[in-house]
Amino acid sequence: MENGQARASSLDHLDHCCRLVSEMYGKSDIGSWTNSDYVRLGYILYKKTNVQISPNTLKRIFGKIKTDVRYYPQKATRDALAGYVGYGDWEKFVSAAPRHAVVTKDPVRTAQPYFEAILPDEPKLAPVRKRRKMSPAYIGMMLAALIAAVAFAGYKLFFSPSAPVDAALVCQNPVGENPHSAAFVVRAIPESYDVNKEHYTIDFGDGRRISLIEGDSLYSHYYEVPGRYSAILKRNGVTLDTASVYLKTNGWTATAKMMYDTTRVYPIDIQNLLTRDKKSVSALEVSRAGIDTNRTFFVDFINTQRTDIDADNFELFIKLNTSAPRAGVRCSQVRVTVFGESSKHVFDVMKPGCTHWTNLQFSEVTKPGELNQLNFLGVDLHTGGTVTLKVVDKHVRLFINAKEVFETNYKKPLKQVYGLGISFSGIGAIDSVMLKDLKTGKSFAGNF
Repeated sequence: MENGQARASSLDHLDHCCRLVSEMYGKSDIGSWTNSDYVRLGYILYKKTNVQISPNTLKRIFGKIKTDVRYYPQKATRDALAGYVGYGDWEKFVSAAPRHAVVTKDPVRTAQPYFEAILPDEPKLAPVRKRRKMSPAYIGMMLAALIAAVAFAGYKLFFSPSAPVDAALVCQNPVGENPHSAAFVVRAIPESYDVNKEHYTIDFGDGRRISLIEGDSLYSHYYEVPGRYSAILKRNGVTLDTASVYLKTNGWTATAKMMYDTTRVYPIDIQNLLTRDKKSVSALEVSRAGIDTNRTFFVDFINTQRTDIDADNFELFIKLNTSAPRAGVRCSQVRVTVFGESSKHVFDVMKPGCTHWTNLQFSEVTKPGELNQLNFLGVDLHTGGTVTLKVVDKHVRLFINAKEVFETNYKKPLKQVYGLGISFSGIGAIDSVMLKDLKTGKSFAGNF
């Protein structure tokens, strides 16, 4: 057990570390900190050290929450605090602590200098000069300026809005199998706000979203289709922060869903899917999975895996057939998705006359068919055809049946490829998939 002297020394080091943390945080007056400061500091510490410290724990460390005995955190917490101020861990911080540190019992209330001053030799005094007498007019001018400055400071203090705190969205378990329940922590949402003026939401990236309640909260979301998703925290429709969620597969999978049914998906369990022997699923197999094949339905073929393929320098070639005319299938469409680390590439091809429902996305460049002329995506592929996507240094070229139909540039890099998705309206078939890195020549493990 620590003796009293060692305990006091440990608390001295903790007080010193708190003072350094407050200075690096940018608000050295710890006594003026609000709940938002502790929430934001916890988020900053997590981003820098990957150690989560709750706002209440930080309040105990910094003296906001009073305890009978001065709170002394566990080593992982002390390591995180030391790491934030530039030391490898707590031991390195303690060994490097200055010898003249002043003992402070409470970092919140103490207002004395933190280091003992080392006084220089007494300087020689300069000769005293007589001060000129100030005129009444000059004194009046100075007084008026002082009153104006005080009034302005009072206005800024009591009437101007406080600086906004950066909200944060963190997924605690971003990688999982299919299905996956992802846990999200939302930080720095105000404890109270005018719901008529501010509306906070999370868009989970799979077509579903929720509205948030006041204050910091934990939210869970159930993902049931493989892929890489970007969950987005928004205030009044404006993005505040994003978090990625990644559901892996073991090879190609097939999942069916019905239009207007947003509550369920229907996995189709088939062995050796999308190989030389099995390039599609039958209507009977879709029906056995629980789909009413007389209604509009979709089948998603997805293969998600982290690759070494550059998502900004690759070529993708797919030979396929879209669904033949049948009940519930009118536009006979296919959607191709390349999942990237930070975003995705998406394009639709469907029957002429249905291009209103098409969509193009290449990283941050998006073009919905309802707002753009995308007639070049109107091609009937139910008797067979090919699509090719070639990306070179963020320059995109799209080919349908070997004919170039579109090109564009984007700025936000996708970085690595995290898999492919090929979705059909109705029953489609994939004859071959070839995805390769244009710089290294590496091939996708799901090629066939």
